[in-house]
Amino acid sequence: MRNFLFLTSIAAAMAVSSTLAEDADPNQANLDILAANAASFVASYNKADHEALAKLFLPEGEIVLANGDIVAGREEISSFYQDVFSGDGKPQAALEAGSVRFVTPGIAIEDGTLHVTKPSGEVVSHYYTAVQVKQENGSWLTASIRDEIEDRAPASEKLVALQWLVGDWLIEKEGTRTFLSFDWSEDGPFLDGRALTETAGEQSVSLTYRIGWNANRKNFVSWGFDAQGGYTKSEWTNAGDGFLLRTSGVTADGEINQSTQSMIPDENLQGFTWSIRYHTLGGAVQPDLSTRVVKRPPPLDTKTTGADE
Repeated sequence: MRNFLFLTSIAAAMAVSSTLAEDADPNQANLDILAANAASFVASYNKADHEALAKLFLPEGEIVLANGDIVAGREEISSFYQDVFSGDGKPQAALEAGSVRFVTPGIAIEDGTLHVTKPSGEVVSHYYTAVQVKQENGSWLTASIRDEIEDRAPASEKLVALQWLVGDWLIEKEGTRTFLSFDWSEDGPFLDGRALTETAGEQSVSLTYRIGWNANRKNFVSWGFDAQGGYTKSEWTNAGDGFLLRTSGVTADGEINQSTQSMIPDENLQGFTWSIRYHTLGGAVQPDLSTRVVKRPPPLDTKTTGADE
């Protein structure tokens, strides 16, 4: 699921062509050119080719950003996209077909949705409106693009950024083992998790988790419930190299439980460091904790092993 938008970039551009081609009309040749331009935009964006992107605009073309700022002229547009691609990881784009209206034979208004997958895996989706102008040689160039301010990506796409959590994990520390697992929920756009902590000579402790997307605050939110009746709620903040979780809850005994946690995944996403700081339990300050969480390999498929080995 993590690479869904990456893999569908070309398919999305083809969808533009398919949508525009429905019900052939006198503008069919122009529609085909506009579909090809959409495919070129996606391809150039995903290659981080800022100069090619600028050439899809008129020399005096402009981009009206969601915050009201205007990027005007090919030189500024090229510089704008160069800044977009300047980070360590490159965002990827996919275009969802909308509609094309010809207000004159040489001016078309194009509407659609641009999906951008950030290097972190987060998906951001914006409606856009583009004014396309026909040139004397029959080609079409963009006069302006206006982004709508509201991010339209559904919760299911936002959660792609946490795809790396799916699977089985293990924490081993001072004679205690915690088995942790996450999977996509069958009840909606959530990640569901379970944890079982085993300590020699003590009763095992189980917990359940659910992670979702807060569309109001534009962040992840999670809830945890332990088998004794305690619960916590965490508000997630993207810290660039991982996430900060501001956690509060109540134990089964009625004590207030508060902490600031961090989850910093390894570069290969096969482990992460889980730290707890500023932890108070019933008003008493608790020591800081930091532990390694490592991914467990999938279980052996016994159906494929046996006497033939």
